[in-house]
Amino acid sequence: MTTASDARPASDGIEIVPITPDRIADLDALLARGDPRTCQCAWMRLTNAEFARLSPDERRSVHHGAIRDATADGRAAGLLAYRDDVAVGWVSFGPRDEFARVAASATGPTDDVPAWSVVCFVVAARARRHGVAGRLLDAAVDYGERHGVPVLEGYPTTTGKRSNDLWRGTVGMFARAGFIPVEVRARRASPERPVMRRRLHQRRRSTPDQPPTPEQQGDPR
Repeated sequence: MTTASDARPASDGIEIVPITPDRIADLDALLARGDPRTCQCAWMRLTNAEFARLSPDERRSVHHGAIRDATADGRAAGLLAYRDDVAVGWVSFGPRDEFARVAASATGPTDDVPAWSVVCFVVAARARRHGVAGRLLDAAVDYGERHGVPVLEGYPTTTGKRSNDLWRGTVGMFARAGFIPVEVRARRASPERPVMRRRLHQRRRSTPDQPPTPEQQGDPR
């Protein structure tokens, strides 16, 4: 269950909180510019045919529905980063089987491990180059550990120079957050797409006198 304790304030004024239906307007404002305005964070949730058939408004409705469904299920569909009460960053995640494009693309799944996928980052132009995406990924790991997620999986990019090319995150960012590659896939005329994974400690089951077991710290494969 998402609670107020999931908020992660920092000394530089960035606060990271789980998305809830009452914060959807803040997320919409963040997604109102650049490529996110068209995608509305629905790209990974839809197949190519579904995405092409829907308008941006319809894609927004798909994403809003996913947020509300996750909340009803006692979890969050992602995290928002705020500075001065304005949303400046977003990371989308959830059970891998919620993302139709993961199942239908070169990104996976590689096996039947019950992973959650970290699929998208958005950072406002004014907040870029300050490590916001990395902070969001660290917060996603923290959220997963507190909510019983066994494995987080990401599909970062190895190429791209524009900020809008980096919406999957970068390999370096995932590596710094403790993710390791479990497979690298490539298709003709497409860049390599590594699958990176981190097995999470179940902190809700641990106390200072009961550290995570060796199994909880095992290899994510």
